[in-house]
Amino acid sequence: MGVKHLLTAACTALSLFASAQGGARWAVVLPFGVQADSSGFGATKNAMATEFYAGFRAALDSFAGTEWPITLDVYDFDEATGQVVDHDFSMELSRYLSPSDFMDELAQLDVRYVVGPFRASDSESLAKHAAATTYVVNPVSREVHTDGLPQLIAAAPVRFLEAEILGRLAAQDALVRPKSRTVLFDLGDKTSMLQRQAFVRGFHTMGADTTKIQTWDGRPSSNLAARVGGDDLVLTRFVLLDDKVLSAARILQGLRQRPASQTEFWTVSSTVNSPSLDAFLLLRQPIIWAQTDRLEFAQYENVDAHIASVLGTSRSRWAWLGYDMAMMLLENDPEHYTGPRRSYDWGQTPGGGQFNQAIELYRFEPSRGVNPVAVPALP
Repeated sequence: MGVKHLLTAACTALSLFASAQGGARWAVVLPFGVQADSSGFGATKNAMATEFYAGFRAALDSFAGTEWPITLDVYDFDEATGQVVDHDFSMELSRYLSPSDFMDELAQLDVRYVVGPFRASDSESLAKHAAATTYVVNPVSREVHTDGLPQLIAAAPVRFLEAEILGRLAAQDALVRPKSRTVLFDLGDKTSMLQRQAFVRGFHTMGADTTKIQTWDGRPSSNLAARVGGDDLVLTRFVLLDDKVLSAARILQGLRQRPASQTEFWTVSSTVNSPSLDAFLLLRQPIIWAQTDRLEFAQYENVDAHIASVLGTSRSRWAWLGYDMAMMLLENDPEHYTGPRRSYDWGQTPGGGQFNQAIELYRFEPSRGVNPVAVPALP
């Protein structure tokens, strides 16, 4: 039942080797895209799935000198049809299963966790048919809806959560520094609107007055330089929640007219990490940002080595997340787990599944460098 296998060192094909077996039984269901083509039956086309599984397997392989702590069945997933694919590599045959048929089979095998698929709707479909003792874990999608699906676990924080957490932090800061102000940039599209709504929602939950949030036009066509040039020099949190490089560059250029001591730039990690932004403009003032991944992951040299031993390289975000996922499930802590790449802080809606609500906050100051910031607790 299922294909118990390892990935080759190059991670371009599924091999026929049987994995070591331990106590609990898990299943991995990912869109590998196994093909029967010129490269032979078993070649995979989806690099994201292959790399994620390489990291997942590296975590299990890290139990050196012992057998794997679990029994693992690995399945392909056809995103075009929404079916699970059970490959028999010895016979070069494939069996296609509907979500209900597949989950019925897993119930007979007493499978504890089903990791995957990647798309939210596909994980939700499997969870609808899960037995009471089986949990479906979506590892990467930020669009998962756990309402009414108690067997579903959303491991990636929901989209726009960074903006909401930044709103909470800004409100906390505004209450401590009442003479300061908050300016929220509007980039004129739907994503910008949803980001701003999430920020304002977080601001409101802390009991701060949302009417004091100013909204400025942050589009490249706006005359931001003139507005900043004639602005009052009070301590201001300038908040950009989108990762549009051109808008960020224009905003940072405009902020150059202000004293750095009266200016803070609040944003998301994709802006901070953009190689296209002028480092001088970005780093001249304090920066506060939110992200889902931990900054400290590069310090885990042993994890780096484990992933490289399987994948051939450790430079894969998906491999690190796969490693995190396996270790988190082995920890089996319902409250909180801090992995090398991501933290997991679980919430749950009544009658629904669990969702990860962990966000990392950081603050950069020219004189102090980068330091973590505590996420404000709800009042």
